[in-house]
Amino acid sequence: MHKLYLATIDNELKPVDKKVLVDGMLKHHKSSGHERKTSKHNILIKNNKGKTLGGIMLSFLWNGMRIETIWIDKSIRGQQWGKKLIKAGESEGIKKGCTFAYTDTFSWQAPEFYKKLGYIEYGKLEDFPKGNCLTYVRKQLI
Repeated sequence: MHKLYLATIDNELKPVDKKVLVDGMLKHHKSSGHERKTSKHNILIKNNKGKTLGGIMLSFLWNGMRIETIWIDKSIRGQQWGKKLIKAGESEGIKKGCTFAYTDTFSWQAPEFYKKLGYIEYGKLEDFPKGNCLTYVRKQLI
């Protein structure tokens, strides 16, 4: 029998090591009846010169839609672009069979924005980073 040990790696894993971990996890999901199939979708706000001024990055897994990132350039904030991006993302999620959307937001970002759009808090990490918090929100889509 081989002697086992813990190997500590800072930063990124070697691709071969990462593949072993990811493939093992995916195989376990599949054997449990939950084959993991993900997809991504992005919606951008562009001006007439093709410059990106904002957008939303989404991922879909099983029946959930995760808002990975949403950002709007300061020059066009307050014009309902955030709401338009969320609504467009939610529509895409529904098309893909998602029953709920979820994300997280820091206290200095947009917790009130999500609340106005019908998202409810389901968890919170207090004092992260120090003096702030990370709030987890979700919304039923269908």
